Amino acid sequence: MRPILQRLIQTAKIAAVGGTATLSSFFIYTRNTKFTPIDDSDPIFRIARERNLNPHENPTTHDFFIRRVPLGDIRSEVRDSPVKLTEAFCAGVWSNWGFAIQRALSSRSQNESNKSQLWTRDGLLSSKYNPGTLLMDSFEVLEKRDDGVIFRGGDSPSNKALRPLDVILELSATIKEDEQAVDFGFKSVFFAGDKRIEKPPMPGFVVWLHLQYAKLLLENGVANTI
Repeated sequence: MRPILQRLIQTAKIAAVGGTATLSSFFIYTRNTKFTPIDDSDPIFRIARERNLNPHENPTTHDFFIRRVPLGDIRSEVRDSPVKLTEAFCAGVWSNWGFAIQRALSSRSQNESNKSQLWTRDGLLSSKYNPGTLLMDSFEVLEKRDDGVIFRGGDSPSNKALRPLDVILELSATIKEDEQAVDFGFKSVFFAGDKRIEKPPMPGFVVWLHLQYAKLLLENGVANTI
């Protein structure tokens, strides 16, 4: 099974142990996260095209969630700096409790060749997420701008080749001065890059799990900014 699918399913099974009460709490916790449609004109698809990661132009699974927060609710130390706000958001996504199970699963692949990557919660909290940063043998920072960071996942960053399952992920924090709000975004595009396929790369139940997980990680990221 593809590593990212295996980890996602394992995470979901462990999380499901909490039962109905936990599920209800989850939907309350993520109730303010909104799904926004995107298509292949969205700039995130540019990464795959420019880096020739999907040469067969295979179908994708893609999604975009937004969480709006009043600007006044943002911590003062990051509110006036788009870069610091974006870094704090990314740090919250990767270091908070929602990603803890995947951090533990990913740690099994830690060895001498990749021990310099970000593995610990403290390291993920303090990172600037500059291009080239490697996370838990699972993600690589491809680009960074003031209001967003783009990651590549789906396999070990050491695999620079085309992948059976690839993912481009964008975490963003866009300050809306006129509306005195911040739009936090979690956007992802999944695709198979190594060979031609006719169907989207993930089965329906895995897509559903991913959508719930994306909302959870988005909320975790927001929590680190307020």
